[in-house]
Amino acid sequence: MKNLCVKFAAVSCVLFLFSLAGCSKSEKQIINSEGALDIQPKETSQKESQTTKTWNNSDGVICVLLGYGFNDKTFDEETFTNLSNEFGLEQNGGLICPLVYPDDFKKGNSARISELYYMINEKNIKGILLLGAPENTNSVLARIQDDWNGKPPYPVFSLFPQDDVLGMEATCDFVLDYERSAKEDVLNEETTQSIDENIEKILINSVRYIAELPAALPLDKDLSTHVQQIVGEDKKVRRFTDSETGLQSMNHFVIEKVQKK
Repeated sequence: MKNLCVKFAAVSCVLFLFSLAGCSKSEKQIINSEGALDIQPKETSQKESQTTKTWNNSDGVICVLLGYGFNDKTFDEETFTNLSNEFGLEQNGGLICPLVYPDDFKKGNSARISELYYMINEKNIKGILLLGAPENTNSVLARIQDDWNGKPPYPVFSLFPQDDVLGMEATCDFVLDYERSAKEDVLNEETTQSIDENIEKILINSVRYIAELPAALPLDKDLSTHVQQIVGEDKKVRRFTDSETGLQSMNHFVIEKVQKK
């Protein structure tokens, strides 16, 4: 009987140690050194990507804001129709909360991007996707960050912004631009956004990524891989390099221009 008790105690001890090891391993996989979710880039097969999935806003909505360069009425209607078909609109129980600047931000005769703060506060937010963010959008995002003691728990992606670059980098998970020529970079010239079929794919991929993420993207070595997956394999993405300092940004990326032969 004594031996049986000893054996039982030994087995219990081993099982307890295994359970601790399992918990430690699980926690290590989920939480990184900064206390953020350790989200590994995932491979999606062609079969999986073609599978129809029904989305709803039980976990929150994704605010998609179309700003400068992307607020043409024809483009807006086509974009939100495509997003509605894919993810559904908030008004119908779907994921997407559509916003267009300046039309949805007018107070009297002027439009104020600051209204975005109040719009966000009225909703259960799963993520924010900015396309052509107007000037001072980063100030709104900074105010939202303050409400969350530094960083909101949901993703914020900025695609082809017209706002201050450093401000965007400081308030978004990542910033994505088209590569600028050396002349445009040195002279700080504004580039005209060209809307092509790649924009729609990046937009759809961005929304799908936000929909699948349980939290904001951590600023780590995998960030460039996430951005590359969002852009797609047919376009090469690299980190933005400041032409004056030669320093690379941690979360600002550019889509490389295709060299003409």
